Amino acid sequence: MSVNKKKLQKPRDPEKFEYAYLLFMQGVSQKEICERVKISSPTLQGYKESGGWDTKRASRTISIDDLVQKSLKKVSEMLDADNFNADSFAKAVSQLKTLKTHNTVDDDINTFMDFQDYLIRERSSNKEVTDELIKCITSLQDNYIQYRLGGNGKFQK
Repeated sequence: MSVNKKKLQKPRDPEKFEYAYLLFMQGVSQKEICERVKISSPTLQGYKESGGWDTKRASRTISIDDLVQKSLKKVSEMLDADNFNADSFAKAVSQLKTLKTHNTVDDDINTFMDFQDYLIRERSSNKEVTDELIKCITSLQDNYIQYRLGGNGKFQK
């Protein structure tokens, strides 16, 4: 079976697939995932391949924001160095500008989650913030994330 056909297949047990995915994203060992979800190692491997889990976990742990923060720290160190090199500094700043040209979907999700937490806190002191309003906003945010993903997991502007 080709990789493309395998990726298009849905898991036989979506609940086990989802549970295994959540454990995997939390960094639980593969052996423990198999034990807790009651699946075989080859089944877990199939889940990982068909869902692109390794890439998703890597992108979650190494975000553009992390790279930007590390780059900013390096630029700051360059400014404080005794042997300041203007050319190296200019190149580093130029590269830093190209790292982040727009929000990632993860950025949007995190922002939406923070905003939802804010709305829940505001609900107790602001009569205009109702459960219905929060549900409506959450639904719109979910729709926006789906729009950004374009239904195929790829960013769309």
